[in-house]
Amino acid sequence: MSTRQNKIPILLNQFYHDGRGPELQRVVWKFRGNILSGFEYYNPDDIYDEQNIKHLVLEKVEVYRMCGEEVHPRIYANGKNQAAIFKIEESEWKKKFNQSHLKDCDHYQIMFYDEVYDIICKSIKAGKGKLKE
Repeated sequence: MSTRQNKIPILLNQFYHDGRGPELQRVVWKFRGNILSGFEYYNPDDIYDEQNIKHLVLEKVEVYRMCGEEVHPRIYANGKNQAAIFKIEESEWKKKFNQSHLKDCDHYQIMFYDEVYDIICKSIKAGKGKLKE
């Protein structure tokens, strides 16, 4: 039996869409490309230069998937508000994994311009500037 998933928009002022998500500039990895650690991006109304670049920091990533927005089965960002990141409570996707390492983690969905990332991690924080590796 399926439970109802609650979708909570987060980081509304730092990461938002205008129909499509922010422009992904770089996926950042640590430990020689083994662990996803964050993203660099521009919001839709940013002027594209390095002074305006922003980043998301992902803490304790356990699971992730990336899909093109054309093939993703369920994108939560929509025209109701400008949220482009959602925390998914009671996530059916998260329940499919071994829960022993996921107790302090949540399912987040991040919508970029052409890519949608579903990530199970401890937290997501937004900041300005390039992300330090």
